[in-house]
Amino acid sequence: YQRRVRGTRFMDKPRRSFFTEYKKGEVNDLKNLLQEALNQRDEEKQRNGVKKVIAFMTLGIDVSPLFADMIMATNTRDLVQKKLVYLYLCTYAERNKDLSLLAVNTLQKDCRDSSPMVRGLSLRSMCSLRIPELLEHVLPYLKSGLVDIAPYVRKTAALGCAKIYKLMPEIIQDAGIINKLYEMLRDKDCTVVINVIHTLNEILADEGGMALNQNIVEHLMTKLKNFDEWGQCMLLELLSKYQPPEDMLFSIMNTLDDRLRSSNSGVVFGTINIFMKYTQNDSELHQQVYERIRDPILTILSGAGPELTYVLLKHIKL
Repeated sequence: YQRRVRGTRFMDKPRRSFFTEYKKGEVNDLKNLLQEALNQRDEEKQRNGVKKVIAFMTLGIDVSPLFADMIMATNTRDLVQKKLVYLYLCTYAERNKDLSLLAVNTLQKDCRDSSPMVRGLSLRSMCSLRIPELLEHVLPYLKSGLVDIAPYVRKTAALGCAKIYKLMPEIIQDAGIINKLYEMLRDKDCTVVINVIHTLNEILADEGGMALNQNIVEHLMTKLKNFDEWGQCMLLELLSKYQPPEDMLFSIMNTLDDRLRSSNSGVVFGTINIFMKYTQNDSELHQQVYERIRDPILTILSGAGPELTYVLLKHIKL
């Protein structure tokens, strides 16, 4: 909003915010504030100090000199403060390799915490440090996370495997973690299974993604309805890469038939894609698939937006 008074333009005074209240030259003052809060064990001051550090970091100000003090700030039961400190450690660990071992020791301690949330967050942070020299300290806790009693920790550990693989592929291969991930496809928690599939596809990308066999496919088919809609979309995409033997073909199609009545268009299209691929070499069966998918397509068209309708009609034309 602008105003003009006698040819002069004035701008409304900008509102002060948490991110503009501090100046770059105050990093040393912030260090003193943080140390004072840590010495006094004042939880409120610690939390405010950590928030200010993250605010500086968000503005692009170098707050790496506070690394040692921020490590000390992880010694708290305040989950919000832990998350902020973990974010800081992951950002500046590469610049402070000498002190990063202290950060790993702190994170290892939190990996043994009674709270699954703390265990998961600390494990995720350890896997995000991006320092290959420290991976030997991370690996035992990564393995432990894969068999943790909490699904959140197992899910986090599965994703951590992909992060570690990018830094040092051989450490994942030599530790037998790929075989362990395949075993985790039978996990009772669907979110864990989905994250395991993501990780295997990333690790085995050069080989075309995770390998499928009849046992894996049958197991995933029995659990398909337990996944949320986006999990089902991912499984359907995975199944579309598998060419089943003839005696298994009709079993899969019969199991997937009710997915054509899903309210999610992605699930319906994923199922249609599988039907079309599986029957492309059988003209008679292929024609039956066309007849079967007609009603689901018309149902989607009746309630779809213009973008989805256009794409669908263009594919029908092809």
